[in-house]
Amino acid sequence: MAIEISINSDFGIPATYWHIGAIQTDFRGKGVDVTVYGYASKDAYVNGGQPISAVKQQFTGEQYQADVARDTVYGWIKQLPQFAGATDC
Repeated sequence: MAIEISINSDFGIPATYWHIGAIQTDFRGKGVDVTVYGYASKDAYVNGGQPISAVKQQFTGEQYQADVARDTVYGWIKQLPQFAGATDC
């Protein structure tokens, strides 16, 4: 699973394919740290290309879930302002 939305990278190239690269759960602190990598395209990701952008986000409070499923995290990501309008792919 991944999401698609065009967000300009620091390289002046839009990242259009976003894939979760890491999910780390802090059971004691009740937080989930997520790293989402942006690629120029799905083909770039599939063919082993390097991400051109990365977003790190922490989810805490009512959103916290121990052993959270990846599809749930994609739902959280799509609620962030910079990912508003993203679609599943």
